[in-house]
Amino acid sequence: MATSLGIHLQSHGFDYVLLEGSAKKHSVKSSGGAVYRPEDLKNSKLLGKLISDTVKGGKADQVVVTLPASGVVMRELSLPFSDREKVMQVLKFEIESELYHLSFDDVMADFIELSDGRATPTLLVSVLQKDRVSAALDILGAADWDPPIITLSHGSLYTALQALPRTTTADGEQLETYLEVGSESSLLLVLNADGTLRGSRALPMGWRELTRGAFLAVAVVEPVAEEFAEGDEDEEGQDGEDASASFGDETEATKLALGGDASLPFGIGFSTALEMASEGQIQSFLTSIAKEVRRALVALGSQEGPVYLLGASIPGLEEHLQARLGREVAPLSLGMASAKGEEPNAVALGAAMRGIGVNTATMNFRQEEYRYARGLERIEGSLTLALVGLIVFFAFELAINLKVAQQYKLDSAAIFDRANSKVVVLNTKVMEDEEYPDEWIIKNNFAGVDVSEAGRISLLTSNVMKAQKQLDELMGESDLEMPPSCLEAWRLLMIFLEEEMSDYAGRWMIENFAFTSVDSNAREDGHVNVKFGITIFPDGSGSFIGRFDRLLANLKAEPWTMGSPTLPSTENAAEGGGKTGIVSVKILAGKPIGPEAGK
Repeated sequence: MATSLGIHLQSHGFDYVLLEGSAKKHSVKSSGGAVYRPEDLKNSKLLGKLISDTVKGGKADQVVVTLPASGVVMRELSLPFSDREKVMQVLKFEIESELYHLSFDDVMADFIELSDGRATPTLLVSVLQKDRVSAALDILGAADWDPPIITLSHGSLYTALQALPRTTTADGEQLETYLEVGSESSLLLVLNADGTLRGSRALPMGWRELTRGAFLAVAVVEPVAEEFAEGDEDEEGQDGEDASASFGDETEATKLALGGDASLPFGIGFSTALEMASEGQIQSFLTSIAKEVRRALVALGSQEGPVYLLGASIPGLEEHLQARLGREVAPLSLGMASAKGEEPNAVALGAAMRGIGVNTATMNFRQEEYRYARGLERIEGSLTLALVGLIVFFAFELAINLKVAQQYKLDSAAIFDRANSKVVVLNTKVMEDEEYPDEWIIKNNFAGVDVSEAGRISLLTSNVMKAQKQLDELMGESDLEMPPSCLEAWRLLMIFLEEEMSDYAGRWMIENFAFTSVDSNAREDGHVNVKFGITIFPDGSGSFIGRFDRLLANLKAEPWTMGSPTLPSTENAAEGGGKTGIVSVKILAGKPIGPEAGK
């Protein structure tokens, strides 16, 4: 059976789920997690070792990492198409105005398509900093894992909810609302009755808020992994008890770009946080999260129906939400308990389900630049050694070749001097003895022609002029006419389309261009064959159908149009109820023809 390891990597700790099976049938093999101590955050190798030891070296065919949605820019975007490849080509540019506080080159973007009943596709776009992805790869690399998929918590939770049984339902049924209380943030998802995603929000508060301002004594800190529980020494030489005295240190928490709130103390699990929190702190947390949930539900359009709770079980949360929202609130189990009866973390479960083929939310921030970077890091040492070796080799080769070249130069000079002296002697004898023909005289150049120094410039000029004439004839700058300009045809057509469609209230778009240059012949002048696809969407008045006829008529009236433009047929557009067609036209865009040629 295939196995998949899902890891929810957070700033204070991590959760994991190891699944086995297939997308249709799978079960939880093991699950668990740990919280970090401040000394674990000194470098990625320590965190990688902690994760590897906690998972106990679980081998998996696929590893999927989920990062928290806290601190992630999330926006809804409407586009006239939803094809993933096309969307990814324009996604960052479409939301560039939303990234005023971030460097455009330091972030990556991906999306989930929402089913909100709108005419055009709605995309929930998430923008994540590259350094968070890089930090996650370093940590997992230290644990000898190279995850091909890195996604966000709201996408993984949406995938986990696919484990719930569903039946075919009629339109108009109530929306389903799910609240997952996490450590750094909480997730609110609204699903349609058929299980498709309608909307999502990441609420900026989790159960770690219960520890704000808490003073941590050594005795209340939970052990995070077996190797630290009995006072084993870490890499710094401190034992577990002494090291825990530094809990609450905030300086190391931000070094690995894991996100989260570094002002909250580290090393505290959920059960300990509940024990430490006072009744007033719990009530304050319940009041705050109820306000956040109510605002999010209004924004998402979920006004009725039950609210299902997942994640941390905080006493009084169910009753408090029910009283403040006026809706039924109930805890929810995904029915995916491990063999020990433990309910796994829902976000880590969704990540593991993604690894075995449940591709409901296909976000992946593991883009090509990081794949290549990770591959180069693995062979960095070998590449450096090879480059140093090549440099040394070429240096020695250069020195040897320099010595050889110098010797060749000396030898060539000696041979030339000897040959020249013999030529002088021979020419002298030929010129002194009338019996020898003049053809026996050895000339002073390879062409066999004596050229004086004064005549060399004139000969060079003459040869250059001949070469220039040959080049002009080859490139068409002589008496030959150059083919018409496709670039000029493109310019004329774009100016026409902009003016032609300037008074149209609806949307229109150019699908494709094809330009073919044709030389002049006996039957017709030189021109450019142009084919372009145009799609026109309704403007609400129903007049868009006649736009195609008007377009052809006005295009024919242009002075640079040759013949009549053609539009064989129109078809229904794939989205938005528009019409699309391919227009063919001949454009005179070359050199002036006829009387204008001499102007």
